[in-house]
Amino acid sequence: MEFIVAIGIVSILAALVLKVYTHSIERSDAVRCASNLRSLHTSLSAYIQDKGCWPQEPEAIWAANDNAAYEDWWMKELEPYGATEEVWQCRTIMRKVVSKSKDKRPRMHYVPTKFDEKPLTPYKWSTQPWLIEIGNMHGVGALICFPDGSVRTMDDVAGGR
Repeated sequence: MEFIVAIGIVSILAALVLKVYTHSIERSDAVRCASNLRSLHTSLSAYIQDKGCWPQEPEAIWAANDNAAYEDWWMKELEPYGATEEVWQCRTIMRKVVSKSKDKRPRMHYVPTKFDEKPLTPYKWSTQPWLIEIGNMHGVGALICFPDGSVRTMDDVAGGR
């Protein structure tokens, strides 16, 4: 009888530890995701300073509606400014979505806003996002990066908090 009680107690403790471990992994991924967005913001800011405008995707990519070409173009365009492929990827999306897809898509988990080629347009509106996470992977709405480099959740933005 004592053995069964001991097994029960150990099982309960193991379940609690597993829940805490899972929560800490998810929280760590959310922090890493926000860090990725800030890194991409820094890369975009450096690009704008260097080239004098927001990156302008070729119309052929839009016309073809080719996600792989779109992802490849953005990654190549910002790579000289420190935006590696890893920075474009959220660990949670990699674990929950990409790992289950046959072609390992999507590779880019943050969508940049499209701006014109005028130098100050990306900075014109403080509430116009620069980058948006592709899904609500962290349970608080998609993460959004703004022109000042701040990262907020969709829930914060929509709720006005």
